[in-house]
Parts: sequence; structure tokens; C-alpha cells
Amino acid sequence: MEKQCLNCGKLMKVKPSHFDRRKYCSRNCKGEYQSENPIAFKHLSKKVNVTCSHCGNKILRKQSKISKNNFCNRECNNGYLRENNKKINQHLKQQITKTCLTCDENFNVIVSRKETAKYCSKSCLGKANGKRGEVQYRKRVNIYCTNCSKTIERKPSIIKNWNFCDVICMAEYYSKSGAFSGENNLVWQGGDIDYYGPNWRSQRRKTRIRDEFTCQDCGLTEKELGKELSVHHLVPFRKFNGDWEQANKLSNLISLCEHPCHRNRHRKKMVDDIV
Repeated sequence: MEKQCLNCGKLMKVKPSHFDRRKYCSRNCKGEYQSENPIAFKHLSKKVNVTCSHCGNKILRKQSKISKNNFCNRECNNGYLRENNKKINQHLKQQITKTCLTCDENFNVIVSRKETAKYCSKSCLGKANGKRGEVQYRKRVNIYCTNCSKTIERKPSIIKNWNFCDVICMAEYYSKSGAFSGENNLVWQGGDIDYYGPNWRSQRRKTRIRDEFTCQDCGLTEKELGKELSVHHLVPFRKFNGDWEQANKLSNLISLCEHPCHRNRHRKKMVDDIV
């Protein structure tokens, strides 16, 4: 069945069961028609008239928005507050005097805080918490420094097998005991290699010539550096199990300045090995 839209006049198809109640072809048409003819839908509104608490004018309000005091606008609201400020929140103006437990100074608080207020400021509260913490929360024990045997205080949660009074004692103990040197170090690989085979010097020179006496990482030249560049094995020499011919091939060698490029290469290699 076809029916004409009440707003735009367009013909629309409707079900027979919807013929009487279907009036618009879309929600937009329904909204436009209701906006242009508000009086026709006044009976659907559930708003009621209430009196402004300040000026006495009648205003429409949804029932869910009606409160003890209702106002036309913000100006009426502010005017009401100015006229009745002596009658509003009087319980907040009734104060009593108490003595601060930290500084013994008198201070005023509202009546509802007469049992809970103990300090005049956050500063006094902080001082009281600090004193209370020293007594209630300080759980430390005396132990001896592993290096100098000096008595030190530590929390039980941070006590270790080795304990030191400062970093100087820690460094002295590590140096004397060799706790993290040589085979005790996680990145230990067997120590430095002093001999790289009989062709090392010639291969080293050929590598520098090939690289035009320039660091292959940062571009610094030997002339700028003031000394010869270092020659680095891309695959470490020790991994060739003594096969110096393979280890010293030019394809496995690269020219680098000692600091920082050569050191950075070794540092990165050690990190990769640990990971």
C-alpha cells in the first residue's frame, strides 16, 4: 500500500497493518515536522510548571529535574545564594578550637571534625607520621661490612651474602678477592690472545690499506687520529680453534679506531653472547 509522507509529501510503501500509524517516510521528516509544529505535540510532553525560587516566574521542568529549589537560569541561582547566604551551610561555620598534637598551637575546625582533627596542618601531620614511623616501621638489623668489618644497619630484605658500607669498600673487596674477574666473570672467554699467527702483521697492513686507513664505523682517518687504526676480527679468532689462515682472511678483518668503535664492537659482542 502507498501513503503520502506528512512532511515532504513523498509517496511511501507501508504495510497494511502500519497504514494508520505510519506518517513519515524517515526519521528526518518526523523531526522536521515536529520542529515546525510543536503545538501539535504539546500533549506528549511530560514537563510541568514549577516556580523559580528567586524571581517567582513559572518555568517548565522535567519531573526528574525538579528539586527543592528551582531556578530560571544561573543568574537567578546566584541571586538566591547571595540573598540567603547566611542561612546556607551554617553547619560549616560552627567551629571549635583544638590544640595541635605536634606544635601545641590552637586551630579551628568544624564541629563534625572535633573527634578526627589532631593536627593544624599537613606539615605537622607529616612530622607526626615520621616520628611514628621511626618507632613502628623501622625494622633494621646490625651486620658487618664484608670488607672492613664495620657495623652497618640494613633492612632484612636487602641483606645479601656480601654487604658493604659504601662503594669504596665494595670496590676494594672485588679487587682483592677477584670476585668478578677471570673465570668468575660471566663474559669470560679464556683471556686475551697474544699471537694471531705468522701472517698477522701482513694481513693487518693489507686490511688498513684496503680500508684506506679509515675507521669503517665512524670515518676517522689515521692522520686525524695521530696513530694506526686497530684491526678487528669480525668472527672472533678463538672460534677458529687455532686455524690462523682462516681467521686472518681479509674478509674477516676490518679497520676500526680503538675508542670508541673497536671497544663498542667487543661490548656489543659480549652482550649478544649473554643474551
